[in-house]
Amino acid sequence: MAEAVRHRQVEANGISMHVAESGPADPSAPAVLFVHGFPELWSSWRHQMGYLAARGYRCFAPDLRGYGGTTAPPAPTSYTVFHIVGDLVALLDALQLPQVFVVGHDWGAIVSWNLCLLRPDRVQALVNLSVAFMPRRPGVKPIEYFRSGYGEDYYVCRFQKPGIEAEFTGLDLKRFFKMALTAKTTGSSAMSLQKMRASNKEIRLPSWLTEEDISYLASVYEKTGFAGGINYYRCLDLNWELMAPWTGAQVKVPTKFIVGDGDLAYHHPGVQSYIHKGGMKRDVPMLEEVVIIKGAGHFIQQERAQEISDHIYDYIKKFQSGLRVPRVSKL
Repeated sequence: MAEAVRHRQVEANGISMHVAESGPADPSAPAVLFVHGFPELWSSWRHQMGYLAARGYRCFAPDLRGYGGTTAPPAPTSYTVFHIVGDLVALLDALQLPQVFVVGHDWGAIVSWNLCLLRPDRVQALVNLSVAFMPRRPGVKPIEYFRSGYGEDYYVCRFQKPGIEAEFTGLDLKRFFKMALTAKTTGSSAMSLQKMRASNKEIRLPSWLTEEDISYLASVYEKTGFAGGINYYRCLDLNWELMAPWTGAQVKVPTKFIVGDGDLAYHHPGVQSYIHKGGMKRDVPMLEEVVIIKGAGHFIQQERAQEISDHIYDYIKKFQSGLRVPRVSKL
């Protein structure tokens, strides 16, 4: 699969973006934009890129702003939702892609929800993984929400501290990624660097994660550090302020949502009720399907690569040639 992936730098929105791509060079072929999360890179989508490329799709997976081979502005305020969505829109312009299918995971799902909210004209259909749409709550800032649910030691709260990225310095990054990608803890234990350092537990990689996968992540993050990804978290409250005009706005793009029942994000307070009792369908009225993967964790597109690839393909193939197959929503 690695031999089938092409890499290039694309100038977009004032930064240089590293983009991995696969599939046919035919500009008329349908295109899929993959959007990764934290602490990930384009490579999180390696399985889905190969699968869809073999079925005639042009696949594009950038390293987002602050990650990997893409420019990392130093100021935390350079990582707002408008910057990140702006990067993706400019990338689509540079690639001459007027409209694409979008697949997002983790922070990439948050970015993808907002891409659909702000520029639905650029998205033919959306498949989002792990993180449900989070409507803006006028009375509650995001950090207050996480602090009340999990306490000050929760990693999202700790990431607000200036200079926190320095705590990653000196970590055994291979061990860090092994622990982070296989974690099954919640609350203050999630992404706790102190507890990761103190742990001497032997880590056996699951079948879906290889030493080569871990080595690639470690080698890239050893060069870039973690400040870029952490800055996304530092902009949570700023995004809340900036998105005030979109309070109550709906995501009006055909959507499929997939989450593992062992995903930490699925167990945040109120999330399951929001997904299953009509809240998300209200805010995402073109939500056609919700899939709960039994026994799956957070990094679902790697853990259940074949299953997720099948789900993505089964959904987006209906939109071939711009013609939708009439269907009754499963919701």
